Amino acid sequence: MASGKLEAAAAQAWAEALGCDVGLLSEPGTHLVAGGAGLHGFAGVYLASVGPAVLVYCPDRLRARAASVMAAVPAGELFTVRACAQIAGPPEWQVLGPSWHGFTDAAHFTPAAAPRGRRLDRDDRLLAQLRTSCGEQEWAEGGFADPDAVLYGIEEGGQLAAAGNLTPFRGHLADVGLLTHPAARGRGLARQVAVRMIEDALPAAGLIRYRALITNAPSLAVARSLGFRGYGHNLIARVPGRQPVIPGSAAIRHSA
Repeated sequence: MASGKLEAAAAQAWAEALGCDVGLLSEPGTHLVAGGAGLHGFAGVYLASVGPAVLVYCPDRLRARAASVMAAVPAGELFTVRACAQIAGPPEWQVLGPSWHGFTDAAHFTPAAAPRGRRLDRDDRLLAQLRTSCGEQEWAEGGFADPDAVLYGIEEGGQLAAAGNLTPFRGHLADVGLLTHPAARGRGLARQVAVRMIEDALPAAGLIRYRALITNAPSLAVARSLGFRGYGHNLIARVPGRQPVIPGSAAIRHSA
């Protein structure tokens, strides 16, 4: 769990993303929220579990259904794949997550490895090779589909052994995404490129975010070794075959 000033900054970031007062995050129970700018226009369902609160965003056409589900499901059981799918309703939806949200700042960041890696152009042929090697799902989960990302990579033997990206978060490039070539995993390369990116981003951003599926143990280990403190989780329902377009609030990240 985050603490002190870091927790306050993380809570404020959540409140901005969800379009609610930060005090709502401290109120136990379930709450229907308007959604921040990054959620407006998203046609799916976004559930956040932050502190004692569970917060639900959905488009206007689903708000009546959401209110009905929230009234019928105990607060302690709302943050589930089943409840998220119930709010979405037909047609078939794919529910992604839960994803862990971690945050760090200058006081908590721990460079657990020597920084390594260089900036990459988006059209770098090595990126295309890494994408093919890892597959489309890992590429998307790592945040590499975001057109606004700044990209980094570690090159070995004429290919990318690991790559990272920084995507927009609260007006800065400060959301970390990572991807390691299958043949290079287990060597700490994702940690090295993450250190490079965080050192570049932290002075301007002040707060860095890292997200990963709660089942992605290697990615979570990278985050915690770098001083990220967990504060909140999310689930998201989307139409199968479409990637969620939610700047600053995406569902899943990282294949470290």
